[in-house]
Amino acid sequence: MFNYLGRLMAYDDNDAQAINSQLKKAQKSWTRISRVLRAENASPRVCGMFYKATVQAVLLFGSETWNITPTMMKRLDGFHMRAAWRMARVNKPRANPDGSWTYPQSALTLEEVALHPIAQYVEVRRQTIAKFIVNQPIFDFCTEGRRKRGSSPRQFWWEQPMDLDAARAEAQASADVPANDGDMVE
Repeated sequence: MFNYLGRLMAYDDNDAQAINSQLKKAQKSWTRISRVLRAENASPRVCGMFYKATVQAVLLFGSETWNITPTMMKRLDGFHMRAAWRMARVNKPRANPDGSWTYPQSALTLEEVALHPIAQYVEVRRQTIAKFIVNQPIFDFCTEGRRKRGSSPRQFWWEQPMDLDAARAEAQASADVPANDGDMVE
């Protein structure tokens, strides 16, 4: 493991430690911001906006290139849902008299706090980075490369679900639009 620009990188391309590190940082950030939001009695939607702008930015830093296994996605989703429950007023877990808990539907809680599932935020970040990298020669070099004999089989980040055709079309469309030089129209 080594730290590169604030992100943990592993020689074996295992992003579990990077995800755990971001979860810890996001938890600290959420602890600080939730106190302020509770003290100000902010509405669930306002809380959701602050969460996306501060906590989620920390949580998903570097997620564009993470190789996320289903287990890791569940950990990210668990953090995301716990934060949403804390922001919600109506759709939050309730304790029953027998000591058990009743949990609301996740979709209702996320709707109340104006959030989407965490997988959707990861996908948007991946599509954004894909738009910039799909037409670069290094991307073709990576996708055409072969694994070294004896290396462990694993999925590379570019092999995860991404719509590369849409990213190529979007990159092409943005390249066709002339840049505004700042010329004044008379």
